[in-house]
Amino acid sequence: MDNFWNKRYITEQLIWGVEPSSITVICEKIFKENNTKDILVIGAGYGRNGKYFVENGYHVDGIEISEEAINIGKIFAPEINFIKGSVLDMNLNKKYDAVFCYDIIQLFQEEKRKTVIENCIKHCKNTGRIMISCLSDKDMLYGIGKMIEGNTFEIRNGLTIHFSNEEEINNIGEKLEIMKLGYSKEKMENDRTGKERDRIYGIYKIT
Repeated sequence: MDNFWNKRYITEQLIWGVEPSSITVICEKIFKENNTKDILVIGAGYGRNGKYFVENGYHVDGIEISEEAINIGKIFAPEINFIKGSVLDMNLNKKYDAVFCYDIIQLFQEEKRKTVIENCIKHCKNTGRIMISCLSDKDMLYGIGKMIEGNTFEIRNGLTIHFSNEEEINNIGEKLEIMKLGYSKEKMENDRTGKERDRIYGIYKIT
């Protein structure tokens, strides 16, 4: 997968534009209410969302598998502490006030999604908050391509996408209690569809 993303970042650079997602803005307010100081961004890319947190006074570590994305990020968002690594086997020996997992679990099949969620929990303080987002099953790409497993499709070579729904977000992990469930419509720069995309997200506390 790192090779897939390296190729995309080499050719497309700031793939998702420079503005934070609307979910990031919502989370920042909730994180602030919970006295958050430091945030771990899972699959940080070049720091589009992490940069917003930094600008609002947080310390941000970002784990990212693509070396090309990190190289771009060191210029775009040098305040972020980028860590080269996979979200599937990360062990940072640190717990954070908040873990921000934007559109990452959708890249994996069920067992690996569970691993990513477990890693989010492992790196979050018991008093912390975790945000997990995913493309919704209302998204325009739902059902396109070869079905791999439930709500999961290979939409093109090298890219498999899982689409989520309210039931899944509400029951995403035994150790997670949902505090907020929401939807987001967002049109990002360089999105190959050129249209708004439908996302669903949950903000959780650890039980």
